[in-house]
Amino acid sequence: MKKHSRPASLSVSLRLTFAALLLCAGLLVTAAPPAATVPVNPILPADYLGWTNAFRLQNEQLEAVIVPALGRLVWLAPAGGASPLRMDANLQGRTPTAEEPFFNIGGDWLWPVAQARWPALSENKSDWPPPPVLADGPWQCSAWIDADDAQCARLTRAYGPPLNMVASRLFRLRPQSEELTIHQRIERTAPSDIPVVLWNVSQIANAQQIILPTDPQSRFPKGLKTLMGGKPPRGSVKKCDAAAIYTVRPGAETKLGSDSPRAWIAATKDETLIVETAVTAATGAYPDGGCVVEVYSNSGLGYSEIETLSPEAPLAPGTVLENTLTIRLAPAPAVSTPCDVATAAQALAEQ
Repeated sequence: MKKHSRPASLSVSLRLTFAALLLCAGLLVTAAPPAATVPVNPILPADYLGWTNAFRLQNEQLEAVIVPALGRLVWLAPAGGASPLRMDANLQGRTPTAEEPFFNIGGDWLWPVAQARWPALSENKSDWPPPPVLADGPWQCSAWIDADDAQCARLTRAYGPPLNMVASRLFRLRPQSEELTIHQRIERTAPSDIPVVLWNVSQIANAQQIILPTDPQSRFPKGLKTLMGGKPPRGSVKKCDAAAIYTVRPGAETKLGSDSPRAWIAATKDETLIVETAVTAATGAYPDGGCVVEVYSNSGLGYSEIETLSPEAPLAPGTVLENTLTIRLAPAPAVSTPCDVATAAQALAEQ
């Protein structure tokens, strides 16, 4: 993918003025700093399940595999253990084609535009599948060992008109660490009137439970918003103090959102608890009526998606929207009530 250069005619004062206007409007974005240089201690690509250009980050606790041809994290597991991320074995080694706007192989990925904006970008004015400008495609990637011995990989993708932006995801795994951090960033490269968002999706294979934080000041009934279809199956959602737990039911398709500012979401998959937390300095309105985290669960398809979001931002050229996603894995409580699972997830998310 070709990178878009920043327009030379855009002055520093204009960028700062636009950023100030966004701040006054309730959005906090920052001017783009100079591009970081990549250290000289590279991690070389390797073959993985038929892909010839994958990057593996690993320490004694965790192992992560990133496939630039998909633009996705495809494997994250405790050392010697299993990954909760779904990976469709029938699509292994393949890459998206022009006829596949959504390459539903699984893994973890980023969408830079909220789904409510998709109809304006689609010929059929629909919010599914993704419009052509957001269709799955390859990302550029470099990987290296940093000065503190952290193993790093940066995915980058340039989006042309009408989006005019560059998205990047910097994966970082420190020695002895039990968490993977992902610094996510969008920079506007030319004028565009389409707001951007950092919408991260992790697809979990056959998840048993999804845990979301709830806020006592929530604008949603009982802290949760139903985002599609009817209400969840009766008895599938249990409130547990400052969290709610959704137990996946056969045949159910459910999407729920939470507006809790604690910005974490979790799932259980067999013996594994996966918890994701998103932190950002950006302020402003979140998508879907204020949802900070969401779950989409479809038991018929065999997966659930745990999702974190940022505020939407109408970036000016040369300004950026950023957040940091932290993913932690831990053993799920062996024998427990739903509220025990919720307590364990909250403790891991907020440690």
